[in-house]
Amino acid sequence: MLLNDTHHRDRGAAIVRVVASLASIVLFTACGESSQNVPVASHPLDPNPALTIGAQEDRPARVVLPKDYNIQRKYPLVILLHGYGANAAEQDFIFHLAQRTTTYQFILVLPDGTPDSKGMLFWDATPECCNFYGHPPVDDVGYIAALMKEAMSIYAVDSKRIRLVGHSNGAYMSYRYICEHPVPVDRIVVLAGSVYLDPSSCRDPKPVDIVHTQGTADDTVLYEPNLPPNADPNHINTVGAEAAIGRWAHVAGCAEPPDLIESRDYFQALTVDGNPAETEIYRFHGCTSGKRIELWKSIGADHTFIMPPSNDRWRDDVAAFVSE
Repeated sequence: MLLNDTHHRDRGAAIVRVVASLASIVLFTACGESSQNVPVASHPLDPNPALTIGAQEDRPARVVLPKDYNIQRKYPLVILLHGYGANAAEQDFIFHLAQRTTTYQFILVLPDGTPDSKGMLFWDATPECCNFYGHPPVDDVGYIAALMKEAMSIYAVDSKRIRLVGHSNGAYMSYRYICEHPVPVDRIVVLAGSVYLDPSSCRDPKPVDIVHTQGTADDTVLYEPNLPPNADPNHINTVGAEAAIGRWAHVAGCAEPPDLIESRDYFQALTVDGNPAETEIYRFHGCTSGKRIELWKSIGADHTFIMPPSNDRWRDDVAAFVSE
């Protein structure tokens, strides 16, 4: 279901407020092809390659390699997708993946979305998020796939370990990508995003490893479904976190409901009943495809994981997941 123009403007404005908060913190702190057709490097790799790709798409993206990068190895490729109105550099302020490429041994790509009529960068993911202002459709699935192909031709990439990490609009885009997967990915991390409202819009879902991480105090992409539809124009009409991850657990043939396997301390100033381990880790079991599908439910955390600030344990766990 599409919202009317007023609702688009209102919910776009809500996300802009989140982005403005993120940008101010950054400033303060910083002062369709099949897998058989996926190209791999067929020539000797340059041990000191260029650190920008995407020029042919007229949308360059920065690449971060491990400091001890070695063309004799094969590394996971991780693409970080920012939220609406943010950019790649601001997004990495949340995840801190660039500073973890050496410790966890992966290659990171940092692309930007397309500017809309308000100058806000967006990914054209689903009708719900986030082409709010009538920009012509953007083939972001194709763009992301092109980045993957180019990276595999230049860097020592393990073509069986290509991963997406997305926040908000970038999380919607990650879920959209694995519905089409022109270049296969085997796992994704989504923070505060969701799936198509209409399950039939997901063209060709294939099982992948997924971590869906979200705060219960998210006031932009609600943890619970935003029902009744369009009741609050400041929220994105969304499938709730548990239902969203449940769809992909069903694709993977997992038993439901998931089991609570442990609780972790991911935030500096949150406690639940006096216990600092405020994030509940739920895992689906019995998946016929052998996939790892988890929900990380952070009690009291917000949309950006900035207020209260997340700690490095969460960032390390994300980096560990995408580098395995």
